[in-house]
Amino acid sequence: MRYQHIKASILEQFKAPNGNKVVPFILGAPGGGKSACAREIVSELGIEPGKVIEFNASLRDPVDILGLPSAKGDHSDWLASKEFYSIRQGQGRAALILEELSDGSVAMQNALCRVIYDRHAGQLSLTEQLFIIATGNRTEDKSGANRITSKLANRTRRFDFTENLDDLCEYALNAGWPVELIQFLRFRPGLISDFDPNRFCNPTPRSWERTSYIPDSLPEQLYFDNVAGEVGEGAAAEYTGFRKIFRALPNIDALLLDPKGADVPDDPAVRFAITGALARKATKDNFDRITTYTARLPKEFDVMTVKDSLKLCKDVQNTRSFSEWATRNAEVLM
Repeated sequence: MRYQHIKASILEQFKAPNGNKVVPFILGAPGGGKSACAREIVSELGIEPGKVIEFNASLRDPVDILGLPSAKGDHSDWLASKEFYSIRQGQGRAALILEELSDGSVAMQNALCRVIYDRHAGQLSLTEQLFIIATGNRTEDKSGANRITSKLANRTRRFDFTENLDDLCEYALNAGWPVELIQFLRFRPGLISDFDPNRFCNPTPRSWERTSYIPDSLPEQLYFDNVAGEVGEGAAAEYTGFRKIFRALPNIDALLLDPKGADVPDDPAVRFAITGALARKATKDNFDRITTYTARLPKEFDVMTVKDSLKLCKDVQNTRSFSEWATRNAEVLM
């Protein structure tokens, strides 16, 4: 399932009566955005930050759940950890994100079974208004994941996470990634996530995000070396080649001076580059010229430009040219 579908499903489940009794377990390849999805769900639940606990199963021991033994006269008791104590019974709405659950040892998985099903951490009763979400990698990705015990699996609801172009591009636009990187991924969607456990570097949403941080001021060869260090040489060669095309585009301002007569490229890579540049330039004052030009492109590029323009500059929806475009393209706005 894609990011938005998983998110919508889990939020709707959590709103239902006894919905928080279900524990979603989001499984997928490394670097796809599983943790971001879990955090976004918790954020939309409106739980105060102090009541959101992230517990990494691969870095902890069962004693972190059971607590430390504390002598009290003729018997010992278990002293709960601060994080679980903060979401104890009576503390109201809270959330527990179990990160890298599949990397946990069998002993850790056993300790978490009672947390998930009975809402107890050792002797400590947890709040009845606790929402739990787990994330994890798959064993086939050789990332350190272990087999999930059958009793733990039976206490969760599995969601198989699949990377999606639209979800990633929406995130990238909001995060301010370079336009050439976003348009490259649209041009080569197969490189959004091309994970091979036998390679050191892999193209994944996580590594593409780090690619977006590489300083644009680096000389060409150093820029390539940095990209290759994130996504591997093959993907880096394709992206930096696309970046050169983007840098060689005609001046966008000059193009908009004559949107009816300016050249329309045939090369798909150039079309992706030029429509991305147009969306970045969109304002309510030039949107009529942008739609005049994109109407001369194949439909998918016209739609892509307008949708991106809306995300980047909401004022364009108040223009006459957008109203006319929306009337012609009502089916894509449904």
